[in-house]
Amino acid sequence: MSTKPYQMKEWLDLFLATPYKKHLDLLIAVGIFRASDRGEEYIRSLNLSGDTIIITRLMSNPESFTEAFEGIDVERLAHTGFTDEQYEIMILEEWKLDIWSKQGLGYHSYLNKWKDLFKLFPISDELKKDLPEGIFTVFRAGTTDGIAWTLNRGIAMWLFERNKLRKSEPKYNRFLSLKVSKNDVLFYHNKKGEDEVVLIPFENKVSIIPYNEYKSFDQEDPKENK
Repeated sequence: MSTKPYQMKEWLDLFLATPYKKHLDLLIAVGIFRASDRGEEYIRSLNLSGDTIIITRLMSNPESFTEAFEGIDVERLAHTGFTDEQYEIMILEEWKLDIWSKQGLGYHSYLNKWKDLFKLFPISDELKKDLPEGIFTVFRAGTTDGIAWTLNRGIAMWLFERNKLRKSEPKYNRFLSLKVSKNDVLFYHNKKGEDEVVLIPFENKVSIIPYNEYKSFDQEDPKENK
């Protein structure tokens, strides 16, 4: 084991060589190191999931960590000082890859990890500047605990129909709406034309839109919204 910090290119090569299903675990490990500067009490206050607690335990065993993560040295990782900008870029690029959501219903196994990651590192407010002021409505096709929403009802309808084609069970494919403000949102982007709003919802405030309302909604293909 070594305390020599990873250089950015070296780290990215190792990170990208790691199986995708372990990417979030590695980003969480970096987030825990960053958050540890604020003390154990702060980390406890984040109410992180059991998935992340397992990662913290693995981090305390360097040999097991190296074995689990394709040769990555946890002690070197602890001494690598990623800037806020570098860490934010890594998180956002991972999110925009969208590989996790293309794995069918299995994406739910990643949901708690994404929530923990955003608790450990709130995204800068710069990525919320294009959102409306005041209270506005976002939409979603999926489950009430999901964190990917859209400003565009037509896009949500397109996603709803896409989920049906993928044979998602109805309980996993509700047509939902939620009233929010900028303060509720983690970040916004439109890279894929989806007017995507990412947030951790208060599930008791989510509205399930009934069929007799959404059956007449028009779809909008994200490709036409770029």
